[in-house]
Amino acid sequence: AVVSTQSTGVVARVPPVSNLARVNAALVSRRALSSTTEESQDEISSLPDNRFEGVGQPFDKRIAGILSQPLDDAEVILGKDGTLKVSEEFYKDKLNRAFGVGGWAIVPCGEIKDLDLSESGQEKQFVQLIREYSLYCHERFVAQAFGETAFYPGKQFYSEATEKIKLSALTRCCKDLGVASELWNKRWTDSWKSKYAVQEWVENTSNSRKNQLWRRRDEDWTWPYKKTTFQKTY
Repeated sequence: AVVSTQSTGVVARVPPVSNLARVNAALVSRRALSSTTEESQDEISSLPDNRFEGVGQPFDKRIAGILSQPLDDAEVILGKDGTLKVSEEFYKDKLNRAFGVGGWAIVPCGEIKDLDLSESGQEKQFVQLIREYSLYCHERFVAQAFGETAFYPGKQFYSEATEKIKLSALTRCCKDLGVASELWNKRWTDSWKSKYAVQEWVENTSNSRKNQLWRRRDEDWTWPYKKTTFQKTY
């Protein structure tokens, strides 16, 4: 587009608005984050119809090579419940190397919603927060997914919970790019656990509860956990 100013006679050329910019513009008008589930759909601006522009077009070989690199076993983080993951920095570093810093964005598609999963009559311990996001790389739509986390009012900051939602969505969107996709393959995760992890009965010394938890073979249990034996009672 071309814009002229009558006072100076200068003609300025305005760059075209990108697809990602249109997406962001549609989201800027939304009100602040909401934690209610009763808000009207009319209060949420719809995303532009062309948000899927460029979908299905392959990235070049350099980008594809970075994204498809096999997951290094050393990058894997083991949770005590046996779940495997990689760090937030792993995903961001991979995208930055593939698309350049600022060459990708995780864009919210709606407001944060609360899902009260507590049973009727029970005291509410936590709420499940969800939000949908879209991943754009080089101004092209790549993937869309919901992020979620459990929020415990009074025990954690709401801002921390919202960051976890965003990371959860980014993790799922990156799966479509092949980033750390091994973590979604049960055979691969079972093989990793057999090499690097062990499941044991431990006692939480702060409350005397016993559970079967996982640890890395090269690490020992730390407080408040200690290895114990389980005796079945009848």
